[in-house]
Amino acid sequence: MEKKKINDGTVRYRESYYVGSKRKAGPWFRKISDAKTWKNRIETTRLTRLAQGEHYVEVQHILFKDYANHWMNTYVKTSCVHRTFEGYESVLRAHLIPRFGETLLRDITEEDGLMLIQKLKETHKARGIQNIWQVLRAILIKAYKERLIPVNPLMNVKLPRPDLKLHKFWVQNEITKYLTAPSTEESLIYHISAVAIQTGLRLAELCGLCWDRVDFRRNLIHVTRTRDKTGVKDSTKNKLSRIIPMTAMVRALLTELFDERDPDCEFVFLGSKGGPIPYGHIYRQFGIAQADANIKNKIRFHDLRHTFASNYMMSGGNVFDLQKLLGHTKIEMTMVYAHLSPNHLQGSLRFMGGGNDLQIESNNDFRTVLEPRGESTEKNLRIIES
Repeated sequence: MEKKKINDGTVRYRESYYVGSKRKAGPWFRKISDAKTWKNRIETTRLTRLAQGEHYVEVQHILFKDYANHWMNTYVKTSCVHRTFEGYESVLRAHLIPRFGETLLRDITEEDGLMLIQKLKETHKARGIQNIWQVLRAILIKAYKERLIPVNPLMNVKLPRPDLKLHKFWVQNEITKYLTAPSTEESLIYHISAVAIQTGLRLAELCGLCWDRVDFRRNLIHVTRTRDKTGVKDSTKNKLSRIIPMTAMVRALLTELFDERDPDCEFVFLGSKGGPIPYGHIYRQFGIAQADANIKNKIRFHDLRHTFASNYMMSGGNVFDLQKLLGHTKIEMTMVYAHLSPNHLQGSLRFMGGGNDLQIESNNDFRTVLEPRGESTEKNLRIIES
């Protein structure tokens, strides 16, 4: 509420409201109560018009394609990583712009959303539909917050639930087979893939790791930056830094790289030409390394993160500790690995069998160390049994 003092010494009051993104001021009143009564009457009228299906925002001829472009460049580009931006851009180009591009924002209805879902069901699974819907929903929510539309028309639409899908990962014998294969040990990505298995770091975090973030004295890795095909960023995917303890294997691997480091390059993992390892080449090199190691269960490089998390839980790890190691902002993201814990839900069965719980053996073979490479005829990788 505003107030002003006029020449005769008396005070006047007035309220205001918004139409679209524009502020509309009311008349001046002698009493505060009169100004509030006026605003209440305005709000009641607006709500009545909304209930009758009328728009209470000022008519603005903003096309969906124009606002979507504004949303991408103003909000997404400044707050999301490049891969996310590219993904949203692809969704807009392939699905949303062809369908809603020439439609005014305020003319999009719940029926339009339902028809989109029905059409997508012909070509997409539930997970793919959710990814497309997420972009459309985010655009309309932002438009609603900016008062460009009276209500989000999609707020009550229920999406099809995606099929349950477990992450692909390697078990211990597959990890050992991959790491001890002569072709793997000689490949360019041996160190970076081994560290990924032992730490669960994302590829961009590994590519962005520099020696100033490796603390050998305290056996810690500080994860504060990323590097992808667009360059180096002093932030992580979720804008949060975290600390990863080094296992004996990780320390041995990083010590070996530190002894051979290029004094002119600050990055830990280097390419064949001495500079930082090329981000885009790792996917292809990892596929070649799996084929050369005769790995039947082919996975993506990102699945090494799932491999770390799955084996961590199978070795008796705690899901809340795992959340911190992976850098998840929500525990729900980490709970997908909880079923792999040998003790998961065991306590809930104590009321059966007279309290004699079955004991499930843990997979305690996940901890590994690296023996010095050299003239030893044994495998470089030695599994420590707990």
